[in-house]
Amino acid sequence: LSLGDKENNKAKDSQQLNNPINLLVLGLDGDSTRSDVILLANYKPGEKCINILSITRDTKVTVKGKTVKINSLIGMGGEKLIISKVEEITELPVDYYVTMDFIGFRKVIDELGGVEINVPFDMHYDDPVQNLHIHLNKGRQVLDGSMAEQFVRYRKGNISGQGYKEGDLGRIEAQQVFISELMKQKLSLKYISKIDNIYAILKEHTRTNVKLADIMYYFKNLNIKIDEIKTWTIPGDSAIIDNIAYFIYDSEETLKIIESNFYK
Repeated sequence: LSLGDKENNKAKDSQQLNNPINLLVLGLDGDSTRSDVILLANYKPGEKCINILSITRDTKVTVKGKTVKINSLIGMGGEKLIISKVEEITELPVDYYVTMDFIGFRKVIDELGGVEINVPFDMHYDDPVQNLHIHLNKGRQVLDGSMAEQFVRYRKGNISGQGYKEGDLGRIEAQQVFISELMKQKLSLKYISKIDNIYAILKEHTRTNVKLADIMYYFKNLNIKIDEIKTWTIPGDSAIIDNIAYFIYDSEETLKIIESNFYK
């Protein structure tokens, strides 16, 4: 590189370091036609805080005049369609996306040696149709990949009254707890040796526009204070429309959260 090229790269790096980034994380269900996990992570390199907004999978959106749930968009138009709706809802640009199936999720958690979580109550649920079987006992424990999947997917038991009183909002809260603990326990230099293995897993089990060079760049400039991982859930209310359960998000309150807390 010439001196001029090096200076240009330095300027580019400096500019990149000051720009906030938004990463959309999508967790696919068993047949990969719906995104059961939808969250937007917001971070500004050099800052100590990460902001995470969870979007309820039942959130009502309109596509070409048709009312649908936001989790169905991945099957209708891929990442491009769901990204456009998330940008519309949050008024934030989505710079990166990671779409992961649960096989990849389990492998990543196993590669990291599991995550210690306090399971708040016994979680038992069986759905042969989805091949979903959840059996976790109450208490603090290290969850391996399979157990972690059960924890983040649990919503209700097979018997009426079991599970989260808040339904899917309870599951989202559990997912936020898991993500916070994952970051608190694993975002350290001792795990940098795992990056190549994790990237190989991501390459096999995800669709993403994140490059390994991007991961290394942001990891090296990471300055996060563990207590500064802040989580929000998109505000709104549940409603039944044409016998289908939807979550009607509050646009005004959503934008207030973004304006007051997110890097822009």
